[in-house]
Amino acid sequence: MAEAKRSASPRAVPKERANFKALLAKNLNYFGNLEVAQKAVKKIVSDTSFEQLTCVGFNPQKSFLEATIAVKRPTGYGGNLCQAGSTEYVRFFLDYGSGWEDAGLAGVRVHDIPNANDCAGKPEKPLTYAASLRIDPRRECCAHPVLPRVRAILSWQWMPPAGDANASWKPVWGNVIECEVQIEPRPWSIFCLLETIGNALGQKVKVPPIFEQTQFHPIPLPDPPPLGLAELAELYGGAKAGGRRSAAAKKESVESHRFGLTELHALSAPDSGFDGETFAAGIEEWKAIGLDIQQALAALEATKADVSYEELECLSLEDTSPERLVATFRIKRPTGYSGDLCHTGSKEYIAFWADWDDTCEWTYLGTAGVDVHDIAEIPSQGLCYSAILPVDLMHHRRSCKEPKVGRVRAVMSWAVPPSTTDPDALTTWGNRIDSHVQIAPGPEIPPGEVEAMVRNIGGIAIEDIDTAGSGLTHAADVRFAHSPGSTADGWGLQRACPFGGTILVEGNFFPGFYYRVKVRKASDPPTSFTTLGSSFLLERVGPGYDLQTSVGGFFKYGNPLEYFTRLLAEWHSPAEDGIWKIQLDVATAPNEASIVASSPWYGIQVDNTGPEGPPAAPPTMDIHITAGGDCHDYSAGTTIEGNFIADDAYFGGWSLSTEPNTLATPSNPPQATPLLAHTSAAPGPAGHGWKLDTASPTKMKPCGYVVRLEVWDRSIRDSHPGAHNGNAIAVGLCLRAK
Repeated sequence: MAEAKRSASPRAVPKERANFKALLAKNLNYFGNLEVAQKAVKKIVSDTSFEQLTCVGFNPQKSFLEATIAVKRPTGYGGNLCQAGSTEYVRFFLDYGSGWEDAGLAGVRVHDIPNANDCAGKPEKPLTYAASLRIDPRRECCAHPVLPRVRAILSWQWMPPAGDANASWKPVWGNVIECEVQIEPRPWSIFCLLETIGNALGQKVKVPPIFEQTQFHPIPLPDPPPLGLAELAELYGGAKAGGRRSAAAKKESVESHRFGLTELHALSAPDSGFDGETFAAGIEEWKAIGLDIQQALAALEATKADVSYEELECLSLEDTSPERLVATFRIKRPTGYSGDLCHTGSKEYIAFWADWDDTCEWTYLGTAGVDVHDIAEIPSQGLCYSAILPVDLMHHRRSCKEPKVGRVRAVMSWAVPPSTTDPDALTTWGNRIDSHVQIAPGPEIPPGEVEAMVRNIGGIAIEDIDTAGSGLTHAADVRFAHSPGSTADGWGLQRACPFGGTILVEGNFFPGFYYRVKVRKASDPPTSFTTLGSSFLLERVGPGYDLQTSVGGFFKYGNPLEYFTRLLAEWHSPAEDGIWKIQLDVATAPNEASIVASSPWYGIQVDNTGPEGPPAAPPTMDIHITAGGDCHDYSAGTTIEGNFIADDAYFGGWSLSTEPNTLATPSNPPQATPLLAHTSAAPGPAGHGWKLDTASPTKMKPCGYVVRLEVWDRSIRDSHPGAHNGNAIAVGLCLRAK
């Protein structure tokens, strides 16, 4: 393959972009994107010349929010692939009808990649990236579609602020897009059954007390059968009785060659043999319900790549672990999808193709399906869905010195799967789109070879951990492999972090081989180890999970295209803090004699000890009242003073609060003295002061109160962003009326 000729754009990166953070440090409203009194120096708001959100969608079956980011230029992203680059942040908000709710943050790392044309002579820019966030949405029974509006805010290098009140925040570089999505209904349950009965009776049916605790537990029932041709004809107003239109045809009509596609395709598909009896029976079935099959077949033949019902809009790659292609499409009509959410409905099939090596030859990767239904409440702009297909890029990576850009294609087809042999084939309903995507750098592993290499430990990429030294994450802008919008240091201060709780070990999958994961204390010899042989679950691409069980401590590799994870082992880390080491062995059979490759021993710092109060000596957290003493009476309206200790070997942050703090009994928050950032330690033995003004801004009522101190370390706990070892301690007081 000829190497693409790359050239950087002669257009210089504007100084406002190159010095972005420095300018914000001088004036937070330098670019005028904030609604504050501070004067802007140069107004730049929602500039999309470098990057732009082009789609937002949702996958109901897996509950993933997906945003597609188009990166348009060769420079302006903080350095090449061998450098740190920069971050495209995406914060998602959901509105179920009562206002915006912060759903969470995602992100993508981007770099300067010189321009080039692909093998077909087309520019590789824009490069499309997917940012995803898994959510736990609100659900209702199938009779009540849940259609929240999603807002996605893209912001380069400036993390969109958290909180429901920040849904209207505007980025400097980036943009905001919205679309309604459809949430999968809650599983069939006693609650849904009684709701259905109540709807039929026209009155609410209460859940009996005996079932209150289990009313939402799923009831295992077989999937409802698909609606038959006669049922669909009646549903969509296509059937006639006695020359009159059926009384059931109250909804927007749907063409017979649409709702009858499955039957028509079975009769007319070119790749199936002709059966005269079956064809004659089909003609009679259509005739019996007042439909003309010949007319429908003629209409079907004249319909190709019709996008009046559904349309593909974006295609992108999420190159995390595992890697996934994401195709986002829009459903445009309320009917024509073979039944509502209480019935089977139909599928939108998306076939994915790739030309990873820029040879102008497409390779079929697989087909993903998304369930769609008739939804009468569909908004005028439609509903946005995303289809997701895991891919394996292990054999396509290069070093950071050689940018790797591939071509990808998605082909949509409603109800009937698209071709798996012809990437150009378009079916009756659906369309085709192409995109260019960037494959992240990594070790080059030739096809057929195996490599014993761990990719992530505790959610952090192996290259971002000092595995040969301290065992901490590097003191830099280290981010979670699955969630590049989240920093290892949960406070974003780029501090080195240890690990704790359940530590996930992830790596490439090599089907046909076996592996084992071993751990030991750094001070122990390599021959003294524990094998992580406990069973764990792998999430399938389709519904459900598979239990991975070891044989003598060895697991069998799964097929990377069948799972949404690259999990190798779960390590419930020990209470004994210190550096522990992890090693991966790869074997041809589940025994030690068959080992063909072993990774280095990766060292990580385990820290499962959080901040401790008395009687720990010395305590790393404590709080007292200095003027008057702990647990004494004080006159309402006075200012109470004390001191506190907040520290840890890997200190994270602290908070002070007063309890209770309710509408009936409001209270004021304590303040540190002198004023300290919540990420500044207050080490013992003296710590720092605090004061509580009981008169302002709220006049606190006579009552018993506690001043509560919470302290966290920055250990990455349970391989999850924002989870740390924490502890709390409080001191009591009583306010008396004067």
